[in-house]
Amino acid sequence: MWFGCAAVAAVAAVLALRAHVASLEATRPDVGPPTAVVAAAADLTRGSILDAGSLSIVNVPSTLVPPGSLTSPEEASGRVLAADLAEGEILTQTRLSGAGSGPVAALVPAGLRAFVLPAGPPAGTVRSGDEIDVLATYGANAGRPYTETVAPGIEVLDVVDGGPPAAGASGGTMTGPPIVVLADPFTVERLARAASLALLSIAIVGDEAPLTDAYAETSPSAEPSG
Repeated sequence: MWFGCAAVAAVAAVLALRAHVASLEATRPDVGPPTAVVAAAADLTRGSILDAGSLSIVNVPSTLVPPGSLTSPEEASGRVLAADLAEGEILTQTRLSGAGSGPVAALVPAGLRAFVLPAGPPAGTVRSGDEIDVLATYGANAGRPYTETVAPGIEVLDVVDGGPPAAGASGGTMTGPPIVVLADPFTVERLARAASLALLSIAIVGDEAPLTDAYAETSPSAEPSG
């Protein structure tokens, strides 16, 4: 009787499990058949020129395919990436620059311009995405120099790898490879004028978080008197 009861309980458990699985299957949403789409084969940075080696094909349920997804690597071959892509991330039309745009022009938003500073800081000091202030020192050879900030808080769009500095930069403060910055047309005019008349230098903008109370407490002005 004991073995018989155990067998009946086991059969009942199996039937209950099958019923539960069937219930789950009935309520599981239909995500559709697998659909082949294009994804990044490795981590890709903004400005990358895409080719077959940088892309792969992955299968995604049809209902989960993002709008504008590409279905063939050839659709993106030679195009410039307008935003970073992580490995395995699906490539969509919104991540691509306009057809026919060069690697720099593809990254310039409407209303802004890319300006090339003829010489930059030492190689490795800045990279794409950094924020800098551009300063100009006038009258350095006249004995009464003065400095002003001509372009505060502008973005470094690109660093010209291996590019030599301008021939006239040896007397200035920057002798590294040229850098491309992003600015509005008015600021571009100021940069062009400063590049022709002054010695240019940059200040690199770091974390703009406010000073902490702990720092304020250690400053001389915060020390208690007497």
